Order: sequence, then C-alpha cells, then structure tokens
Amino acid sequence: MIIDSARPTNVVKAFGLVYPDVLRLRGSVIRISFPPVLLMTGYGVGIAFLVREYPGLAINIAVLSLVSLVLSLLLVFRTNSAYDRFWEGRRTWQDLKVSSKSLIRSLWVGVAEMSIEDSVHKRQAMKNIAAFAISVKHYLRGEDGIEYADYDGLLSPEFRLQYATRSTAYNYGSIPGDANATRSSATAAPNGSPVYFAQRVNEGWERSDDTPLPSQLLFELQKFVEYIQDNKLIHVQFYASLLNNVNGLASLLGVCERILSTPIPLAYRVHLNHGLYLYLLTLPFALGSMGIAKTVIVQFIVSFLMIGIDSISREIQNPFGLDANDLPLDSYCDSILVELSYALQRRAPKSLEALEDTLSQRPADNKATVTASASGIAVASAIAGNGAK
Repeated sequence: MIIDSARPTNVVKAFGLVYPDVLRLRGSVIRISFPPVLLMTGYGVGIAFLVREYPGLAINIAVLSLVSLVLSLLLVFRTNSAYDRFWEGRRTWQDLKVSSKSLIRSLWVGVAEMSIEDSVHKRQAMKNIAAFAISVKHYLRGEDGIEYADYDGLLSPEFRLQYATRSTAYNYGSIPGDANATRSSATAAPNGSPVYFAQRVNEGWERSDDTPLPSQLLFELQKFVEYIQDNKLIHVQFYASLLNNVNGLASLLGVCERILSTPIPLAYRVHLNHGLYLYLLTLPFALGSMGIAKTVIVQFIVSFLMIGIDSISREIQNPFGLDANDLPLDSYCDSILVELSYALQRRAPKSLEALEDTLSQRPADNKATVTASASGIAVASAIAGNGAK
C-alpha cells in the first residue's frame, strides 16, 4: 500500500474515460472565484451599454496597461509568498515524519529492557511519538481534545486521565502566566469587532490555561528519556542523541506554529484587493468601445485569471487544513503508524527474555526491589517442588 506519493493525480477517471486537469473541478478555485467573476462580468455588461450610449465615458486602454503591469507584479509576489508557506509546511512535515520514524527505530533498537516495567515504558514511549505527530495534525487544524479515533491505542489511560482534568480553552493574544493577562483581557476589543479579528489573525493563537497536547506529549517523551538514563538502560552518548531528537520534534512544532500564526500582512492583502477590484471596475470603460460581446468575453477572462490567482494564494497559504489543496497530513501520520506497528510486532534486539534472567542485571540502586522479587520467585519455586512430591 502506497501511503505517501509525490506523484500528483493529473487525470480524472469516470465512466471509463480519462479527463485531463483542464476539466477538473475538485481542487480548483472555481467555486471560490466564480461569484466575484460573475459579478464583475455582469458589471462589465452594464458599463458596455453605458459606454455605447455615452461614448465620452470611454478611456484609452493604454492607460490601464501600466496599471495591469503593477497589479501583475503584486499578484505574483502574493502567490509566491503563499507558495513559500505551502512548501515550508511540506518540508517541515517531511522532517517531522522522518524524525518520528527514526526516533521510534532508535528506541526499539537501542533501549534495553531489564524488567517488565521497562518494556511497558519503552512501548508507550514509542506510541507517544506517533501520538505526537497526530496531535500536531489536530493542533494545526484547531481540533482540540483526545477523542479522535486516531488516538485509540496510543495514549495511556494515565495520560488520558491527566489530560481530562486540565482546561483546553483558547485565549487569543494572551501569554501563559502573564500577570497582566487579566488586566489586558478586561481592556481587549470585543469578540465581534474588527480590531479583535485583526488581533486573532496577526497574533495567532495562544493558550493561557493549558499547554497544547503536542507539548504535553513532548514532556512525556522527555520523562521517558530521563527514566532510561537514570536506570542505566542506555549509554550517555545515546542519551544525548535522544535529547537532540526530542528537541528537534519541538523545533518542528514551532515551525508549524510559525507558518500558521504568521499570515500575509493585513495591509498588503487589503491594498492588493483594492487595486485588483479597482482595475476590474475600470476595465469595462476601456473595453466598451469594442462592443458588448467582446467586452463580456474579455472582462470575464481577465476577471477569471486575476481573481483566480488571488484565490489560489488564499487557498494555499494555510497548508494544514482539510481542503483538496492542503497537505495530506493524514497520510503522513499513517506512514508513522506503519513504522510503529512494524516495531511493536517484532522482538527488539535488547528486549526482555525472561524475568528471572534479567532481575540480577538491574542497577545497584534498585537492589532492594531485585532482592524482594528474587525471594518471591524462590518461594514460588519451593511451593511448586513440594506440590510435585
């Protein structure tokens, strides 16, 4: 089964026929751009009739050629900025996927198991790595909570109980632990005001009452790394490598947050839309002398191209959603789950073979526990021998 492929689907199959991309609707921006395109075309028809009745209203089309050049440059810059965000998101998720798989493989191979407790912690840590990637996916989509089906079998009951007792409310624009948060919220703009909306768009979203789920899972991974180091289950060099891997996951999470919470500057977007629609509103005055039919055709084509380019840039500037043009985050997470399933279904090189054989290998600081366990095994063996007699 191919989970992630870089080859795009460039044909549509239906009724035994193959259609090229030019006939596709899914994944295009026609549904988004068609209403304003239709509105601008209808407006052009009205202006064409007006220019025919009053020829003095017509303007020279050469005047608009300079405006169209500047507007084209603005649209190109807007589209390139949006695609840079899309590409950075794709690259970040590729690094996240590779780092998660490598960390799962490193834990499976390099962490020794001296007791059943070690084995349980090790397998739960491997599951937490996959759960981290899934939590990043939901976190970037604004899907809070742990009730989603793809968490099943990954989160421990203790972690679920701990998470259920914590608040998960969003608070836009506030800093966790800020002493001025209460005072700032009292003087903040109302939820429905334009100022409040601008604050949400430009500042991103912060949590004031709780740490995001991906960060909580990173805490659990860090605790496990300290656990295996304290119990001498890994070498010091491997301990440093694991710390770097966990910190690398945190850095990738930060990159995703930066992409999501840093939109295109509001002033640039507003000015671009003002210039775009002013151009489309002026264009029929230059086309009216060509006749109504030609005006309608040219107005429709120009509106479709320019509004479509702007719609594309708005569509791809957030690559973490659920639209057809967004990144297939579900497939990326599935590939990590495949790696996890492969590791859990096989015996690790340093896995626990028999409890009686490994109790004596525990570190000296756990000698009391080892002695008690060994005594229990001796008593059980004596009872079994008396029963046999």
